Amino acid sequence: MSTLQSKEHPRRSATELALRQAKLSPSSLLRAEDIKGTTPAAATKALARLAKQGVLTRVGKGLYFAPKETLIGQSRPSEFDLARKTLEGKTRPRGATAANILGLSTQVSARPQVVVFANNFPKHTGSAKIQIRRGSRPHNLPELEGALIEFVRERGSYAETEPLESYERLRRLLKNMSQGNLRELREVAQGEPPRVRAILGALFSYSGLAKSLWEPLKESLNPLTRFDFGHFAELPNAREWQAK
Repeated sequence: MSTLQSKEHPRRSATELALRQAKLSPSSLLRAEDIKGTTPAAATKALARLAKQGVLTRVGKGLYFAPKETLIGQSRPSEFDLARKTLEGKTRPRGATAANILGLSTQVSARPQVVVFANNFPKHTGSAKIQIRRGSRPHNLPELEGALIEFVRERGSYAETEPLESYERLRRLLKNMSQGNLRELREVAQGEPPRVRAILGALFSYSGLAKSLWEPLKESLNPLTRFDFGHFAELPNAREWQAK
C-alpha cells in the first residue's frame, strides 16, 4: 500500500477495533479472540481499557459485556449467556430449543435446553436445563448444525410439525448448507451412536446430496442392526437405512 493510501486508510488501533465490535454487538459478550484485525495481547489491553472507561463491563476473567441502554437502565448478561460464552465450543442446543432453532417447533422454552460436553456441571447456568455428556469429544459446530445433530439424536421427538413437513424443511436446510458444513456434520455423526448415523444418512440421501457425502455413514453401520427412527420412521428411504 502506498504512503498516500496509508494516510487515507490509517490502520485502526486495537481500542478502535474493540469499540467498533462493542457497538456492532450491543448486549454481547466479548473476549480478546473476538476482536479481529489485531493481536490477542493488544485486544486484551484494549478491552481492559474500555472497561476502565465504562464502555464495557468486566464480568469474568478476560470476559467483557457490551451493555445496551434500556428503559430500565443498562442491560446485563444472563447467567446462561455467561455460561454459554465461557463454554463456547462445548455446548449444543437440544430438545425443544434445538427444534425451535430448526423451525420445527414454535415453542420458546423459558429454560433453554443445552447439552454440555464436560465432566463437571458448569457454574452460572441460570435457569437453563443442562445435560452433561461426559467422555464425549466436543465439536465446535455452528448453532444450526449442532441443533440438527441433537434433534436427530433425539429421533425428532420435540418436533411440532408433521413428519413430512419436517423432512421437507430439513431437506431445504441441508440443500442450502455448504459442502464444508455437510462434511463436518458427517464427521461429527461418525462419533455419534449408530442410530444418529443412520437417520442423518437417510436425510442426506433423501435430500439428494452427493453419494460421497452419505456413503461413509452407510458403510459405518452393522447391516444386521435395526434402529428406532422415531419421528423419521416415515422417511421414504427409512427401510434402506435400517429403520425398524
